Amino acid sequence: MFVDRRRELQILKSSYELLKRGDRVNIAVIGPRRIGKTELLLQFKEKAQGVIPYLNLQRIGSLDSFIFAYTRELLYELSNTLGITVERSELLNWDDLLILSAKLDVDKEVKAIKTGTLETLFEAQEAILANTGQKALFILDEFQEVLNFKGFLDTMRAVTEKQKNIAYLVSGSAVRMMEEILEPKNPFFGQFRRIYLRGLPREDTITLAKTTLEKAGIESAQSALDLIYKLTQGHPFYVLAVCRRLIGEGFEKVRRKEVHYAFLTELLTEKGDIYMHLEYVFNESLSRAHRGPVHKQILLILAQEEGLRLSDIAKRLNKPTGEVSNYLKFLLRTDLIVKQGGRYYFADKLMRFWLAKTYLGITELELKREKFLEELIQELEEKYLRAKMELGLAKEAEIREKMREIFGLDFKSYRRGNVEFDGVAFGDKIYVLEVKWRERPATYRDVEAFLKKVKDEFGSAEMFFFSTSGFTDKAMKLCKEKNIKMLTPDDLGIGLG
Repeated sequence: MFVDRRRELQILKSSYELLKRGDRVNIAVIGPRRIGKTELLLQFKEKAQGVIPYLNLQRIGSLDSFIFAYTRELLYELSNTLGITVERSELLNWDDLLILSAKLDVDKEVKAIKTGTLETLFEAQEAILANTGQKALFILDEFQEVLNFKGFLDTMRAVTEKQKNIAYLVSGSAVRMMEEILEPKNPFFGQFRRIYLRGLPREDTITLAKTTLEKAGIESAQSALDLIYKLTQGHPFYVLAVCRRLIGEGFEKVRRKEVHYAFLTELLTEKGDIYMHLEYVFNESLSRAHRGPVHKQILLILAQEEGLRLSDIAKRLNKPTGEVSNYLKFLLRTDLIVKQGGRYYFADKLMRFWLAKTYLGITELELKREKFLEELIQELEEKYLRAKMELGLAKEAEIREKMREIFGLDFKSYRRGNVEFDGVAFGDKIYVLEVKWRERPATYRDVEAFLKKVKDEFGSAEMFFFSTSGFTDKAMKLCKEKNIKMLTPDDLGIGLG
């Protein structure tokens, strides 16, 4: 189900308009599974007018099949734009593509692709687009899968970098792997603008939940809707799963108690959609591990106690630290865990809670016991919601460290009475840092409140404002007017795990 992503859709639309005017902008949409990336891409494709091929790379098994599928989608979209009627189901082999290419008057190029290499494909597409007078924005979903093809990134970058008729919109669910593709040591560094897709903001989450429940004739208390947002963090798949559970239970009115029951039932019982989603992510993430049982054992250890160091984990496994370090390096690439200050944590606190509890075999019957439900709720608050706050503090510390590396400023957290700042550095002048680690862009009000707080505490200072999700247009304008340096994860080279 697609939910409103106005800001993201506008960015995609702008990139396509720029391409048409001769200014290429490649975009990478990054976010966890089921957060709505594919829905966003397909919604953009549906609304846009032009040549926008779409290819999901998870369905591609080999480089040869990639070259064929890529060519098929490009020719199919060109045909639609140019008024040549063809069904995708009719394009089953190279002979079918050659027949279509003759109608488009690009059969010479397609013959070269058929007998050529990946390099031939990328070179020929520019000629195909030039001959047909079109520009294409090619969507490559689950882009991290190209890492299975040796030399793919180097070839694609070398050939397509200076092409004028095509730009790329890529997406990926393996956040760590996508960030590695775009980091400085790899070919695509600086070639893509990143959009990190996260949960919906509070207002949109509540609207989605309320509308879904109202359609089923269910009344919902405001406190219940607030709790749905708090528990799901705006993840649209989780929101809908909880609402469907509430509908299925036949409640006439939903309060906090019913929400807690529905959420925990979805999370901890085998028929729950959230349970099945987390199980899939967990198994898929470990599927490439040669030493799967050891990796799973490490995750079970962290599920019981987070924040352990390498030496702590090695001791519990009774294995050498060098061996355990290699296991942890693999897990860091799966997005299951993150490393902060030399300690290891679950990237998704809900995954941690799920893993710790599902090994106990909790049943729906037990969840109907009020006392047991209350105990689980208390533990959920402590191990999931509070832990999110602790990880946020760890991220603030990481940002301060990056500021030291890049700007040479020794930022430290600051508190005096009721006044708090995420970072303050003293030198020839006062430097103040604000950090917004959340799923929506920093707003005009956020910047305005920061300005007022700085003025009241210090009078004047050199100001930095870091926002994981960027800034609204009004916020950007105010920052420029007041000489506040705006920072995003790209500027500091940090991940969002």
